[in-house]
Amino acid sequence: MTSLGYELIVISACVLGGVFLKGGLGKVSYVVASVLISGTVENAMNLYNISPFAQCVVRG
Repeated sequence: MTSLGYELIVISACVLGGVFLKGGLGKVSYVVASVLISGTVENAMNLYNISPFAQCVVRG
């Protein structure tokens, strides 16, 4: 994967981490935890040979 398309990953990790998009309030530790969880889910989807389109749907 190139650097294109990482916007969705970053925004979803911040939202899952509890960061408010309008005010920017949130904790870095929650964002780090959500990044680790989403990375684990993405790795599991790759191991189960789930199509990239379905991965994008799950990620979004």
